[in-house]
Amino acid sequence: MTASDDHAALRDLASRHGFHVLGVTSAEPLADALARLEAWAAAGHAADMRWMTRNPPERATPRTLLDAVRSVVTLAVDYWTPAPPFEAEGRYGRVARYAWGRDYHDVVIPRLRELGAALLDVVDGATRFAVACDHSPILERAAAARAGLGFPGKNTCLLLPRRGSWVFLAEILLDAELEPTPPAPQEHCGTCVRCLDACPTGAFPAPHVLDARRCVSYLTIEHRGVLPRALRPRLGPWVFGCDDCQDVCPFNRFAPLSDRPEFAPDFGVGPRLDLPGLLRLRHDDAFRARFAGTPLLRPKRRGLLRNAAVAAANVGATCAVPALVSCATDDAEPLVRAHALWALGRLDAPQAHRLAERALARDDDGDVLGEARALLDDAP
Repeated sequence: MTASDDHAALRDLASRHGFHVLGVTSAEPLADALARLEAWAAAGHAADMRWMTRNPPERATPRTLLDAVRSVVTLAVDYWTPAPPFEAEGRYGRVARYAWGRDYHDVVIPRLRELGAALLDVVDGATRFAVACDHSPILERAAAARAGLGFPGKNTCLLLPRRGSWVFLAEILLDAELEPTPPAPQEHCGTCVRCLDACPTGAFPAPHVLDARRCVSYLTIEHRGVLPRALRPRLGPWVFGCDDCQDVCPFNRFAPLSDRPEFAPDFGVGPRLDLPGLLRLRHDDAFRARFAGTPLLRPKRRGLLRNAAVAAANVGATCAVPALVSCATDDAEPLVRAHALWALGRLDAPQAHRLAERALARDDDGDVLGEARALLDDAP
């Protein structure tokens, strides 16, 4: 059997386990990607994502996950599902497409393990495997590019020919040698800079370079503290993640409809959240119950309500003022109180000034006091 026949058999097996694209690469370290990661971290572009910058050589070395690895099988799962164009309607915040349905880790990883076990039955000499899906120290996009799945776009997303970037990546590391798949067709972004121009916060200092400190996805999901005041208006309606640079990418015109129902809006929160309702989630238990099984648990209640307060101001959600007043005065989390004050300053300035004076008299958190002083300093 030829290598092409072997790859076709592997793709058929992967398809039966719910994976839409398969490639194979060697277990050699991802040297070029390591150099880029180290330069990116040295420039401060990783923000406070220490797991990205802790021991970069480990992330570029597949043997970190499986010491006997000889091949890396890279996989992609389509997650594009249609929805009407987003409308804020003065009350809704926006959710990134990958988070509309169930948490992809819960969907992909079990199938990944099943496929790994199946590979042990069909790959000569394979006795061990390990899996990764955005939860292990491996440079997934670099491994997928080397396996021929696609090429890096200027927005740093991996672009797959005839698919675009609406995919989840995953890997199976095997202790058996497989013939690598050929490189992807030599496509590239050319002179297109739509993704760079579309970024509302200017998070791309150069093509192929993302500064997480300005990225809406990082700020609304991974960042744990106060959102930079100057960037808040630029976050627009986003309460979780951001799709702006992908929405405008010409390659995403070819994205196939996902056949995984778990990623559809009906299986999760969908493309938008009611901001007043979100801001009324005053306890962690209620928050966990509301978002169980979805990616929106990641920023925790305090982070998501922080984002909701900013989005409410940005979309002119005056209907959220009563909930914001309650957040500013009674929420147990200083992060929520601080951002609720900021939002009220844009939606109901007189009331915000009264609450700022109250905060200065009663609150003892530095971030809340800072927001209160900024509000009063800006008062006419």
